[in-house]
Amino acid sequence: MHFRYAKSPSLYAVELLNEPFSPSVTLETLNKYYKAGYEAVRKHSSTAYVVLSNRLGPADPRELFPLANGFQRSVIDVHYYNLFNDMFYNMTVQQNIDFIYNNRSSELTYVTTSNGPLTFVGKFIQIHYVYFAVTLFYSKAILVTFLI
Repeated sequence: MHFRYAKSPSLYAVELLNEPFSPSVTLETLNKYYKAGYEAVRKHSSTAYVVLSNRLGPADPRELFPLANGFQRSVIDVHYYNLFNDMFYNMTVQQNIDFIYNNRSSELTYVTTSNGPLTFVGKFIQIHYVYFAVTLFYSKAILVTFLI
């Protein structure tokens, strides 16, 4: 963060890294990077939120909780992609909607805790692969992602 932005009332948050990939980026390496990044931001701003992006790939969505709990004004950024998983290719629109309600909502509940760090969904990509799907149903699937 450049010092000229540090005191700006418009500076609300700084995300230190977007979508580190597991297992290429180890949790140990990521924790060291985030700790150094957090300290660098705090040198210039005590009010900006520091956003820590969860690792994509095989990783526990709560793996950053111990680190983030030690940081004031930190947020864990979670991303959900349906388009990179083959299981969605042959699903109907309704099956996609059901998956969001039944699976994504429980995943969000898992990372939303009353005594843990703040979390937010930075990306939620819902792509449906049924060609010529009725626009109304496709729109309904997108709307559901914002309702959970």
